[in-house]
Amino acid sequence: MESWIFLLVGSVGAVGAAMVLGTGMALLRYHREGDFPGRPADAPPPDRRDVQLLWGRVALGLVVAGGAFLALQAQGLL
Repeated sequence: MESWIFLLVGSVGAVGAAMVLGTGMALLRYHREGDFPGRPADAPPPDRRDVQLLWGRVALGLVVAGGAFLALQAQGLL
């Protein structure tokens, strides 16, 4: 039974970590090169809300990954 808990919660944690890593890299590219993810080069620059949504996605990923880590630790699986 514990292996299923580890696989399920660990998979959710991996999705959260992927959100943090992928969105963080997109934000880094935007700040370095000015390329906003999902927009063509000739599009107008993103407004403040678009950037805030990306930071919110990073925060959500941190919460999901951290929650999964804590859940696995509480079960004694880490």
